[in-house]
Amino acid sequence: MTYIVRLSKPDKAGIIKVISSEINKTDSVKTVYDAVVFFEKNIFSNIKEDEYKNISVDRILLKDIINIHDNDGIKDMKQIESMRKAIISGKEVLSDNGIPNIQLVLTKEGKLLLFNGHHTMLAYMMEGKEYLEEIQHVIVSDKEEGFINDDEISVFFGEHRQRLISEDWRESVINWQAPKEKQLCKRKQNNMGELFKELSDRF
Repeated sequence: MTYIVRLSKPDKAGIIKVISSEINKTDSVKTVYDAVVFFEKNIFSNIKEDEYKNISVDRILLKDIINIHDNDGIKDMKQIESMRKAIISGKEVLSDNGIPNIQLVLTKEGKLLLFNGHHTMLAYMMEGKEYLEEIQHVIVSDKEEGFINDDEISVFFGEHRQRLISEDWRESVINWQAPKEKQLCKRKQNNMGELFKELSDRF
């Protein structure tokens, strides 16, 4: 198996710049998480600006992206507000080393699932961003299949993944803030649009 890790960012002129890397599955790269970490540690810091390609992309609405945390899993509203203030000042919300912390996988249905960066995406949505190409992000897919299969996606549920064998991950969310026995929950919001609406009175 070979992961494709694609980093996308808009420049100040609104041009979408993209770079993709192939990362083979090995003993040290076993999951999507591992692929992103490998990209971050071994590839990202060596990318030169002229290596990015200018592309046109399909417009993907942020509200249609599948969430992996629901409103119960979004606790730090102060963090969202802090990110929002940074965005207002013209900054991008990135990880400490500059890689986007909005990270997604492509599912077999051709939909995007957000597995990292819920607070960040909500902050951008608060500031009126509507489309994924407006913000920096990383998408992981599989080179051979073109998507990340369900078994790979179950990794995002940690030790609770075994409970998903008879329960589709699409019906579930994970709440790491809750006691262990309550972390795997039945899905209440189906996408980031519904999650944003549910949280709107807390912004």
